[in-house]
Amino acid sequence: MRILTEKNFISNYTAFIISAAFLVLSGCTGKESSTMPGNLVPAEPGASPDYWCTWAAQNYMHGQGAEELDPIVMLVSGIGRYHADYLTEKTLFGPEGWAATFHPRVRNDLYIVLDDGWDIPVNNDMTYRSLCRLDPEKFPSFTGDFAGNLKQLNQWARDHGWRGIGLWFRDVESPQDDARRKQMNDDRAYERLYWGERLEWCREAGIDYWKMDVGGNDEKMRFFQDLVREKHPGLHFEIGVIPQSGPFNSIPGDGYIEAGYCENAVEKAMYADIVRLYDISPELGSSTTLERFAHVAEAASVNPDADALLNCDDEVYIAAVLGGTMGILRHSMVGRRPGNDPDIYLTGPRHLKKRNDEVARAVRWQRIAPAFPANALEVRIDEHELMDSWKFAPGEFWASAEDWKSTANVADKTVEQYAPARVTRGIPLPEVRIEGEPPFVIACRHPNGAVAVAAIGRISPEKGYYTPEADIMLDVGAVTGPVGVFGYYRSLTLVFNEPLRKVRVLAQDLAGDEASDITRQVKVEGNRLVIPGAVIMTTGLSAAQSGDLSDPGMVMVIKQQ
Repeated sequence: MRILTEKNFISNYTAFIISAAFLVLSGCTGKESSTMPGNLVPAEPGASPDYWCTWAAQNYMHGQGAEELDPIVMLVSGIGRYHADYLTEKTLFGPEGWAATFHPRVRNDLYIVLDDGWDIPVNNDMTYRSLCRLDPEKFPSFTGDFAGNLKQLNQWARDHGWRGIGLWFRDVESPQDDARRKQMNDDRAYERLYWGERLEWCREAGIDYWKMDVGGNDEKMRFFQDLVREKHPGLHFEIGVIPQSGPFNSIPGDGYIEAGYCENAVEKAMYADIVRLYDISPELGSSTTLERFAHVAEAASVNPDADALLNCDDEVYIAAVLGGTMGILRHSMVGRRPGNDPDIYLTGPRHLKKRNDEVARAVRWQRIAPAFPANALEVRIDEHELMDSWKFAPGEFWASAEDWKSTANVADKTVEQYAPARVTRGIPLPEVRIEGEPPFVIACRHPNGAVAVAAIGRISPEKGYYTPEADIMLDVGAVTGPVGVFGYYRSLTLVFNEPLRKVRVLAQDLAGDEASDITRQVKVEGNRLVIPGAVIMTTGLSAAQSGDLSDPGMVMVIKQQ
């Protein structure tokens, strides 16, 4: 299929880059290189279709600079009232706009996906949704026709260093175009015309990403995917698979993955380019996402047609290590509302808005090991599951808002979410030794030979976000490529399939551009390489921005002399 073939090409191209890097490190002469280690991260942007989404940012705008708290910022009704108002030319492209200030180290890897409200006018007339018309009051510099404005929009994003624009849609045609529908008197022919022309506009504009929210029924989503391949074959087309409990797994319920969720996800993975595993909470997102990813990837791994990419939303380290894509929400706007700076989209004990270095590290790792299809590798899942939990205050998160009319309203409730203690793709499960609660541990041998491992922190009402440090041993087989290491450890032992001779070990913070020689800080024991946790922490945070709270993330190259 097209997706699998395209991703195989990406993997082969990345392997070429890695091989070239090894030649540079070897000096190409057989002699010890006396040069500085240089940069272990490719300078070219990655191929993974990752994006930063405007949704959390646009819903954080109302109330900034106010002297008193407007209660609307803690209610879901604020979405319908303000979400379109703040998605404008100024907020996007002004001197202090999002395109000018967010994620500067990886903008050229990321699309900016304009979420719900981008084509809705300031009067909040929802009949304009999916019309693709830029409101002249919100976008005064955009004076052309629909197609011309989309081209200008995409170019402005690229001029600010981003990969380009992505667009959010739902699968319902705008009522503003009802006259044509009635004139045609053929709904399927009209849908083909309506969406076909928008795909053609985007193709001409160079817009290569669509986020089709909610998911819709499979018949119409298959129609969309077929039309994409006909009208705009270069477009990344994402659809969602919606859990019954919204941002949680089985709430009310046992906190495990819901019955039918995997089957639905795999069905979509058989025809879609990208399947988003859907909404998560910033408090419990790691356990929720890991449970979904592990079981969907396991089910897809035995299905030769389930070759979509799996989007992990804002859980960037899970996406980076396990080969998913990212739908990043976090941004750097902090402390702009009165009181305790309420924000129902990015809140909780991890303080995600102060963890933007994690985005840089995860995205830059995917320059080395890009996202790959759901069915590409064998998945191993620990039978033992760990439980994270959090008690949600009213108005803390959108699912705990007092006006959230759902059986999954969690105001004043403690929510439990379970996920496998260990998950791997293409590599054996690691050994984890620790007294007390362990971290979640995930690992992958990428199809191009790179290896990644992460220790993912835990959440509880008593401790908040905490990072247990374990002794972790991972059987990596042969030395075939770089190693990505994420999180906190007591030690990490890599076990190879043959004894290591004299080695040189180079490592760098994935957020930085300069490697260092850590050979004297690690230990070689036959076929084992032991990296102390302190070395991982020091190296993996060496390029951290001031005040950033991100967990470490480093790349390591092991060169046998």
